[in-house]
Amino acid sequence: MGESQLTDNKYVRYFCYVMLFELFLMGSGQDLPLPGGLTMRWLFFFIGVGASIVMFIRSDDFPKAILTFLLVYTIQMLIGWMLAFTFDSEMSYLMVDFKPLLYFYIVLFFYYIMTSELMIKKVVDIMLLCVKIMTVLYLIYMTLTDILGLFSMTGENYHTVDDSGSFMFRGVGSSLFYKGFVYLPIGALGFFWRKQYVWMVLSIIAIYFTYTRGLYVLLVFGLLAFYLKTHEVNIIKIVGLMLVVLLLYEIADVFEVFTFDDTYLENREESDSVRLITTEQVFDRITWWSFLFGHGFGQGVPERPAHMEISYLDIFHHQGIFGLSFWLALFYAILKYGNTAAEKYKEEAAFFMTAAMMIYLQSCFNPYINNSIGMSIVLLAFVICYRLSQDEYFTNRSTV
Repeated sequence: MGESQLTDNKYVRYFCYVMLFELFLMGSGQDLPLPGGLTMRWLFFFIGVGASIVMFIRSDDFPKAILTFLLVYTIQMLIGWMLAFTFDSEMSYLMVDFKPLLYFYIVLFFYYIMTSELMIKKVVDIMLLCVKIMTVLYLIYMTLTDILGLFSMTGENYHTVDDSGSFMFRGVGSSLFYKGFVYLPIGALGFFWRKQYVWMVLSIIAIYFTYTRGLYVLLVFGLLAFYLKTHEVNIIKIVGLMLVVLLLYEIADVFEVFTFDDTYLENREESDSVRLITTEQVFDRITWWSFLFGHGFGQGVPERPAHMEISYLDIFHHQGIFGLSFWLALFYAILKYGNTAAEKYKEEAAFFMTAAMMIYLQSCFNPYINNSIGMSIVLLAFVICYRLSQDEYFTNRSTV
């Protein structure tokens, strides 16, 4: 079976649909455990990587950009391992840092499977379906608890609800934060693009009830960036948009839409304090060598032995400027390929570019680009924008 037959095989594509559904809906992926310490997400990962290796061997399509990024990524991963052993990192912490970064290797599977307009449409369809499910379930939950008061799930402070840490009380009534909620503002953007305004409004309401500043910022940034990218915008329209945003903010302030109780504000101050302390401890440990290549995997700081809240701080501490430069180069590549896509794919490219930008922005507050939740969107944006910019490799032959 040749590469084209593999990528067009309906079972391979159906597998991709299931993989994407799990990615977009199941947050960190820890809530679907399998025997032996494996999870469903990692099972899908190994199958996908195995399939991509077969496709690569049998293919005459060698995407230089994809392979170059894979090579550089592998080099920096090896440096991280060597430094970990040099500084005698504890194996448990080493694996905590290293394991999420392995998900980058799914990029080749995404490349070989994204060969048609229909596949790109399916990616968006599946994402929006998952956002609809999260939106409906969360609004039902908040209606039954805080609005109707049929039962209470009040959490006075930040604390996780489940063993995997996927759900966390926000400290405001019964509100929860779910790691997969990062897709809510991206979904709202998708609904705006597809003119599904009822779903857009519902997803925005769900975002409001998460009481999460980062998601509010993502929503406004994503909608504004996408609109500016897909419309001919002059200075009058820009000023008009700014005035509308200011008016909405004033209305929200009058009705105390964003006035939260003292517990929530105290929690936010504590969270900000942790980020500040972590940043100071990282900077205090900088050497000329760590500035370039980091301290290696498994080397944390007292405040955060693993999983620093700010993705870029975590990457810099473990992999230095070399690691940060890689993610910056990937971001540049997404914008470059997205901006050179054919005119007929302008909106598709704009959507995935904006989605990637939203993940990069959210990673300033929480760890997303360096694990499968956010990395999957970045890799899909990279592959799809690359495909859209390479007409000779992009067809619409699939009937699946």
